[in-house]
Amino acid sequence: MMNISKKILLLCVPFLLAACGSAPKQVATKVNSKPKHVARSVKPVRISHIDRDQGAQELMLHSMSLIGTPYRYGGSDTSTGFDCSGMIQFVYQNALGVALPRTARDMAAASRPIDPSRLKTGDLVFFNTGGSSKYSHVGLYIGNGEFIHAPSRKGVIRTEKMSNPYFAKRFIGAHTFFN
Repeated sequence: MMNISKKILLLCVPFLLAACGSAPKQVATKVNSKPKHVARSVKPVRISHIDRDQGAQELMLHSMSLIGTPYRYGGSDTSTGFDCSGMIQFVYQNALGVALPRTARDMAAASRPIDPSRLKTGDLVFFNTGGSSKYSHVGLYIGNGEFIHAPSRKGVIRTEKMSNPYFAKRFIGAHTFFN
């Protein structure tokens, strides 16, 4: 015979485990049908309340002040370090008061693609450096063919030339949040 607390635990464990993870990526529609992928919904971010040139200057100054800050996977503040998207999110929030999505993939979805020849300071540059998403790395374009980013484990925030062979080969697009 099972006591009552064990019965409750056995009934609750599946629900507790289901609540621990992130939102399911697939939803089954019928018992015998294949699961359908649920599209991620990311709201567009458009900056129109700030002068483009002033906003770009603020973004560049804030990002340059982070040079030398250590890389930390999942990091999003100056005391512990940043990953690439954490740095971008931090800079946009602190320089312009604009909240961005957390991941490079969601930043790409929320921004507007632009022709790389039209890159301006403050725009985002995306790279496919491997991983689970096409948009696996992001940097902030600072002008003169350079961007600033949080590169990888054991690295620090630094500037890089777009022509660097590693990044040139992996470059997949330029995006902006400005109208």
